[in-house]
Amino acid sequence: MDFSTAFFPDETIVSSKRILNTSSSFAKANLLYLQETGRLRALQVHASHRNSLSSYLFFIVLKGSGTLRIHEKCYEMKAGDCAFIDCMDDYSHESSPDFWQLAWVHFNGPNMAAVYEKYRQRGGKNCFHPEEPERFLNVLKDIFATAEDNSYIRDMELNEELSRLITELMRCSWSPEDQKTVHKKLDLNHLREYLNAHYAEPLRIDDLATMCYVNASYMEHLFKDETGSTITGYILNLRITNAKKYLRFTDWSIARIAVACGYRDANYFIRSFKKAEDMTPGEFRRLWQGEQ
Repeated sequence: MDFSTAFFPDETIVSSKRILNTSSSFAKANLLYLQETGRLRALQVHASHRNSLSSYLFFIVLKGSGTLRIHEKCYEMKAGDCAFIDCMDDYSHESSPDFWQLAWVHFNGPNMAAVYEKYRQRGGKNCFHPEEPERFLNVLKDIFATAEDNSYIRDMELNEELSRLITELMRCSWSPEDQKTVHKKLDLNHLREYLNAHYAEPLRIDDLATMCYVNASYMEHLFKDETGSTITGYILNLRITNAKKYLRFTDWSIARIAVACGYRDANYFIRSFKKAEDMTPGEFRRLWQGEQ
């Protein structure tokens, strides 16, 4: 597939088109915000070198080929390949003699350091080839179109589209050729499904580890690495979330809801709920039922 048609639909010779964006102070403090987005059609061998830039760069090769260097590591890139880089790192990229074409976005956000770290922990690579490059192309086209627009909610729209980009990156962060990693992921999916179905039952970490045929500490480490939550915290979240559903949509007593959500003692349920929601179950029910 010629990916370049997504951004260069005609035969006009275009060297580059970029949009620089100055976000509001609110966006910089609270949202994913755009710094720059653009499209490049190299007319000659094209090179770029940067470091210590407070930005995150994503780009996709639309046509041609080139190289990406991060520190001392070199990646050969061709059409459909993608790169995701923390621009504080020393990096450079250069087109091959077939003059590549790129689409890119520079962006940042108050939590991007943690997001990028999670991407790397999950196995995300600086350079990868997604199974469906079109998903990234669609996001980049939407970002570019929004950046060109003068909408009064542009910052919010860009935040939404950059979140879609992050979601696609996280989707690709498990390396498909790393079979060991894939099997770990499948085991965790099975564990989550079990917890979702049995959260109201007594659950012990050792019993769960036996069920999954793994060491308990290894299981807990792997679970937290992928989900960001401990297994105990995940179970608590399920219990509180389902308790809120019962409080809002049934007339069950607090004691009955406690039992339905895995609490054998109503007072302990009330304390746990208040710690999680900063209000008692009764206060939550009155709030959501519109009572004063």
